[in-house]
Amino acid sequence: MYNIDLTPRRFGGRICAAVFLAAVVLAGGLVPCAGAGELPTPTPAVPAEERLQSELLFDLVFERGTATTVGSPGGNRVVVPVSTGTFEGPKLKGFVVAPSGDTITVRQDGSSVLDLRLLLQTDDGQKVLMTCRGIAYTTPDGSLFARLQPLFETGAEKYTWLNKVVAVGVFHPLPGKIAYRIYRIL
Repeated sequence: MYNIDLTPRRFGGRICAAVFLAAVVLAGGLVPCAGAGELPTPTPAVPAEERLQSELLFDLVFERGTATTVGSPGGNRVVVPVSTGTFEGPKLKGFVVAPSGDTITVRQDGSSVLDLRLLLQTDDGQKVLMTCRGIAYTTPDGSLFARLQPLFETGAEKYTWLNKVVAVGVFHPLPGKIAYRIYRIL
């Protein structure tokens, strides 16, 4: 620790003290805060290998069938079959095939828990099971907010890399269809 004299006679007044403190802050030594006389502990930088990064896995678009209300002790449960759909990305593309569907539990707070199970068939005829848990709700401006946590399972050798993928699905509006952009977390 340094003993620095910041009195007006030594450095020519408060302006010089303020310039000195600004130089220390710019050098990364101190961070100003709102608390009187408190100096916060510096936040360590996140190493590059720990930063959350993603890449597009594929765009998923599907049409839903007629919903069936089942009811549930935990909220109103609705089962919705997926009639048709497609997925397309840089490394794979194909169709959503039967049996596929979504079981939605509408909770008391107005949000919905999504339990989506899709059978994907790649353009080269391989099958991939995509199961997702997610959450959806209507925002104050009336738009739908929905996110998914997909998990993939396949025995197809060409696509076994999907078994190790951590992914996130982000809803995006598409008239008359349900659409998600699926991102692989790197």
